[in-house]
Amino acid sequence: MVKKLTGMVAATVAVASASAAIASDSMSFNLRAFVPVACTVGYNPTGISFTNDTVRLGELREYCNAPNGYDLEVRYSPNSLRGVTVNIGNERVTLDGSGFAAIRGATGPKIQTRPLSVQFGEDGFDTDEFQVAAIAK
Repeated sequence: MVKKLTGMVAATVAVASASAAIASDSMSFNLRAFVPVACTVGYNPTGISFTNDTVRLGELREYCNAPNGYDLEVRYSPNSLRGVTVNIGNERVTLDGSGFAAIRGATGPKIQTRPLSVQFGEDGFDTDEFQVAAIAK
């Protein structure tokens, strides 16, 4: 009986000592993650309506994780949409027919939804599409 008890005590002490050694040892590692910059613009054609010379086209959902923010680019066929004003939220730009215009997005990473509308120019709306893209700064 004494032999058995001594064997159990010795086994218990050995397990406790191993656990204490593992607990007192420190360990470290470096973890590095790469998150690519992603900027997207989605279009939701809800609430399309006409008022005088303004057409509400729906909403833009903007997502960009760029640390320095992003701008929006309006792209359209050159020599079209001259004088049309594009409104995205509180930002606006009057198109000059060049095929390109920039609108402020955000100064840091952001997810936001803003209303999209256009005001007709002298030539009306003389193309069937324009695109809006988010470009990281």
